[in-house]
Amino acid sequence: MSNLNDQKVTEIYLKSQENKYRYALGTIGERTLYCFGINPSTATDVEDDQTVRRVKKFAQKSGYDSVVMLNVYPQRATNPDNLDKGVNLIEHQRNLKNIISVIKEGSVVWAAWGNLIGKRPYLKECLVEIQSKLKPRNIHWVKIGDLTKEGNPRHPLYLRFQAFTEYVVE
Repeated sequence: MSNLNDQKVTEIYLKSQENKYRYALGTIGERTLYCFGINPSTATDVEDDQTVRRVKKFAQKSGYDSVVMLNVYPQRATNPDNLDKGVNLIEHQRNLKNIISVIKEGSVVWAAWGNLIGKRPYLKECLVEIQSKLKPRNIHWVKIGDLTKEGNPRHPLYLRFQAFTEYVVE
């Protein structure tokens, strides 16, 4: 993402040594939008994937100078059917630790996981734990568009540009 005001930004690319898991990707600037998907795909610190490009476009149009991509579950998979059948608790805890270390107090966090959260039962459990750990940080959750029929915030690839609206975390 181009830095809108040539402000100083901090690059973030947190992944496992073998690159099977990615915990955070992006830059932290003066006005950072944090975005939660389900799981990382192919994006790296040198090449964006389609979702990351889309998130950056939404962020820039909304006045943010930087984006950090985070995920409910850190396993890289281009097809959600290839996600672990059961939760890898070690990787989930690493993901949680990295999320907590990256997100600043009072940040805006875009809920953007879509219906794929229903792909594996443990995904919703991971999300509940993430939201619980972030609650004391006064996070402002947002979404774009209406929730899906299943009650989930929409994935960025299936949206036209609109303003962010509040997403209530229970």
